[in-house]
Amino acid sequence: MGIDPELLKQLLDTFKSELDEQAQVITDGLLKLEIKDLAQEDYNKTIEAIFRSAHNIKGASRSLGIVNVGEIAHAIETLFSTFKNKTNAVPAIIIDLCLEAVDKMHSAMQAFVSNSELSFNLAEFLQKLQTQNNDKKVIIATPEPEPQKNSSADSNEVLKYETIRVTINQIDRISALMEEMQVNKIAIDDLYAEFHDLHTKSKNLAETWTKFTLDIKNQEKHLDENVKTSLHINSDYIYEIKNSTDQLYTNMRNQINELSTLSNTLQEEIRMLRLVPAANLFSTMPRYVRDMAHDMKKEIELTVTGADVKLDKMVLDGIKDPIIHILRNAVDHGIENTSEREAKGKSAIGHITINLKEEENRVLITISDDGAGIDIKKISNTILNKNLLTQAEYNKLNESEILDYIFHPGFSTKEIITEISGRGVGLNVVKSNLESLKGNVTVKTELGKGTTFCLSVPFTITSERGLMIKCGGELFVIPTSHVERVFTIKLNDIINIQGSQAVMLNDHPVVLHSLASLLLPAKNEISIGENLSVIIITKDKYQVGFLVDEVIGEREIIIKPLQYPFTALSCIAGGTLSGSSRIILVLNSSDILAKALHKNKSTPIAFTTKKIEAPSNPHILVVDDSITTRTLEKNVLESKNYQVTVAVNGQEAWDLLQKQKFSLLITDINMPVMDGFTLTEQVKKNENTNYLPVIIVTSLGSDAEKKRGIEAGADAYIVKNEFESSALLEIVSQLV
Repeated sequence: MGIDPELLKQLLDTFKSELDEQAQVITDGLLKLEIKDLAQEDYNKTIEAIFRSAHNIKGASRSLGIVNVGEIAHAIETLFSTFKNKTNAVPAIIIDLCLEAVDKMHSAMQAFVSNSELSFNLAEFLQKLQTQNNDKKVIIATPEPEPQKNSSADSNEVLKYETIRVTINQIDRISALMEEMQVNKIAIDDLYAEFHDLHTKSKNLAETWTKFTLDIKNQEKHLDENVKTSLHINSDYIYEIKNSTDQLYTNMRNQINELSTLSNTLQEEIRMLRLVPAANLFSTMPRYVRDMAHDMKKEIELTVTGADVKLDKMVLDGIKDPIIHILRNAVDHGIENTSEREAKGKSAIGHITINLKEEENRVLITISDDGAGIDIKKISNTILNKNLLTQAEYNKLNESEILDYIFHPGFSTKEIITEISGRGVGLNVVKSNLESLKGNVTVKTELGKGTTFCLSVPFTITSERGLMIKCGGELFVIPTSHVERVFTIKLNDIINIQGSQAVMLNDHPVVLHSLASLLLPAKNEISIGENLSVIIITKDKYQVGFLVDEVIGEREIIIKPLQYPFTALSCIAGGTLSGSSRIILVLNSSDILAKALHKNKSTPIAFTTKKIEAPSNPHILVVDDSITTRTLEKNVLESKNYQVTVAVNGQEAWDLLQKQKFSLLITDINMPVMDGFTLTEQVKKNENTNYLPVIIVTSLGSDAEKKRGIEAGADAYIVKNEFESSALLEIVSQLV
């Protein structure tokens, strides 16, 4: 053709997309023409749409030299030119033949791209199309002239946006780079947390040094000049370090906040690039169901609504097999043949509906049929005949739990295997594929009336939140999607129920396992300290508690798949990187839960006694942005041997409360970043800190302010102009 190879490739990619779009218009139109009693206006519009799409394919394919595709499109165009302005319905044989023509256009396109021979005889097929004309002869349609576009824009013209076609591979490369950026961002967050500790230490050093210099000030006249000089120089160094770390900490915090905002925005923009209309998949389903129904000698109509919802291309590709599998089962197992339906008083035509709708950050896909429904008795017989459960275990199931067994691997109640429903591949493929997308599926049925499958999938698959834990001395991460609750218990909170250890949650017992017993059987020991950490994992209707050594905290994670031979590791979903580039294994919540439930009884948990240190003096957290006030309060408290840590605002105090245990909190109200009222409310609402007594020491002394402080949860309220060290110490003594 004399065209640059790279340009030709781009043109072919563009034409392939156009062919898909125009061929789908033809397919939709042909299926619409099968509707009985189609209104004349709809009939005319449909005929015109098919004719116009065939005409467009013909012109575009011929311009690129894709002759075979153009010949088939020209034959469809010619055929449908004879149906214009007519009232009689298009015969079924022509609809079948034109649907076959659409398939052959795709086949011819594939042959052109791969430079291979056609898989069918083009001349014979074109002759079949041509002989279907009413006059039994070839009619050459005269293409209508394309409307001329005015190159000059007037003031009323609608602004058009320029667009370009971008391949999914290009977007995938950008997404991969974005993931690497997210990994680096997480590493920076970890380094920032380490610097936060250094920042706190520098402030504590400066405050300790201030106290030290105050203590020796009265003795300054007795000091050697060299000592005085050394003290002066060291004071300058210490305050310079403190001021530098203050400034650096503030700048880092601002930059990291900006980086987080930019990163999240960029991630969202890339996510939007990957979103494609669900119609890209679901528009092909009516044709798919029609062809299957014809093979089964059934009449079935499929209706799709809500397909304008947009999904990540990866998610859309992932749900294709589950959707097709459910539709196969509906056509083969669900919808009865015409005689059976009429005998039951149903319409001769079976109906399947697919509805898509957005719900928060997920898409719900409901697939319903008006067929025979699922026979619960047959499922029960199969469960028992295949020894999937003992009679005693079966007797404990309710109807919903019995119905869930249709998702069991290899499960089938149908004795005859057909080409439609597959060869022994049950609905478990639906469930497993959806779980890999972080989705789920439920089913409802009514015997004789039909079945409904409800699929729930996320819009997109992006970075996740993970809970970092220590188990058996090793670090792991659990995705928070299935973590319902994290809390601590005492040893005597563990109870025995039917030979299993359990813990009470919301007045119901939850079976308790040592997570180490599932992951690291050789390290199945839990150290007994003041508290034991429990993680509750929930999936569907199942719930299990797991004891771990320590819950370190929540963080953003990017899960990377493991490479062979580690792909076969049980209970492992992949790996993620820590800030120090250490690989931390990410646990598969579903596998852990299934492994725990597989055991009839929880393995007895082995406890070892942790060495408990002698109790130290009460540790008090003082929060005030005034260095004078917090130094005064710190000195008063330390004079009575209390341990004291200081913070300059509510946010810094809250961060400290997540890492350390304190006996008392003393806070000011007016502070930058987070004020004292907000800090008090957060402390009292959080289950890990609501034990902590709070004293508000502030210059705000109105009744309204005092009332607000008490409503926020403060245990005492002291006005600074009424401040007396003895009064403060008395209240502290009472509260600790």
